[in-house]
Amino acid sequence: MSEREIFRQLAVQRWLFEEAALLDARRYDLWLGLLDESIHYRIPSRSPMPQQDVKDFSTWSVERELDAHDGVSLIDDDLAGLHRRIGRLQTGMGWAEMPPSMSRRLVANVLLRDVAPDGKISVTSSILLAKTRSEERVFFTGERRDRLVPAGDGFRLCERCVILDDAVLVAENLSLLF
Repeated sequence: MSEREIFRQLAVQRWLFEEAALLDARRYDLWLGLLDESIHYRIPSRSPMPQQDVKDFSTWSVERELDAHDGVSLIDDDLAGLHRRIGRLQTGMGWAEMPPSMSRRLVANVLLRDVAPDGKISVTSSILLAKTRSEERVFFTGERRDRLVPAGDGFRLCERCVILDDAVLVAENLSLLF
C-alpha cells in the first residue's frame, strides 16, 4: 500500500467515523450536509436462499438474496426522500421515534474497493447499530456499500446500500439511518 493509499484510507475511515458520530448525536441537519445531491440511499430486502438451491458456491454472492421475491426495498430514497424522512423525525410527530431512540453505531472493516477516474471511491464497511428506546434494545448488523465523492477537504456520500444481516427484522421500524 502506497503512502497516498494509506492517507486516503485514513481519510475515508475518519469521515465514516465522524458521520456515525453525527447520526448518534441526532445531528441530522449536519448529516444532510454530508450528502451529495445525487444521493441514492437504499436498504434492500433480503431472503436467504436454501443451500440446496445453490448449484455452485464458487459463484455465490449475496446479491442473489437481495430483493429476491418482489424487488421491493425496505428503504429506497433520494435526497428529497431523506429530507422528508428526517423532517418527520424532527417534528416530534413521528410515533416511531417518540421518545427518540438512543443509538450507537460502530463502523469497522473499512475497505476501499475502487477509486474511479472521476475520483469517486467505492467503500465497504461493517456496521453494528444498537438502538435503545424505552426498555427495548435492538441490534442491527450489516454491510454498507458506499460511494464517496471528494469534496473540499472531505467527501460527500453519493450512494449507500445497506445489506442487513436479517431476513426478518426484529425491530418495530427502520426509523434510524445507517
